[in-house]
Amino acid sequence: MDEIAAEAGYSKGALYWHFSSKEALLVALVEERIDTPMRELVALLESAPPDRDMSLEATREFARQLKDDREAVLVDREYWSLAIRDPELRARYVERQTELRDALAAAMEARARHLGTPELTMPGEDVARIVMSIIGGLAVDELIEPGSVRPELLGEALALVYAGLVARAQGRAAS
Repeated sequence: MDEIAAEAGYSKGALYWHFSSKEALLVALVEERIDTPMRELVALLESAPPDRDMSLEATREFARQLKDDREAVLVDREYWSLAIRDPELRARYVERQTELRDALAAAMEARARHLGTPELTMPGEDVARIVMSIIGGLAVDELIEPGSVRPELLGEALALVYAGLVARAQGRAAS
């Protein structure tokens, strides 16, 4: 907290006036730098016209965050690491993830309706969990080995998931 206060030009007391703990500061950073852009992308996914390629949008945002806001991605991974060990922080993390996953699931279901996709053969929450896991896994790979994840890889992975879900739904509809 001393380093953060010094970097921000505040006293440690002023920092604690706004944030009750290091964890509260961490949560605020993650909310501002990770969750807000994610919610904006989810809202775009839900409302985008059918001809807009949302896998490209996801790829652009993923590449932007890894390039321009690498520290925020590191903070998010730190939050994850702390949440595994701390039951109170874990509860907040689970609540956060559930909220993001539910929003993503609703947006993906809306997008599927916009595209005229057959009804998915698995719950939207499961698909959202898979998508978020792919994003998180690729982010960790890139953090550990910079330059190892082609920016297009996320969009390609999302397109494969989507194509697989559509093929599975069409196969079920044909039966």
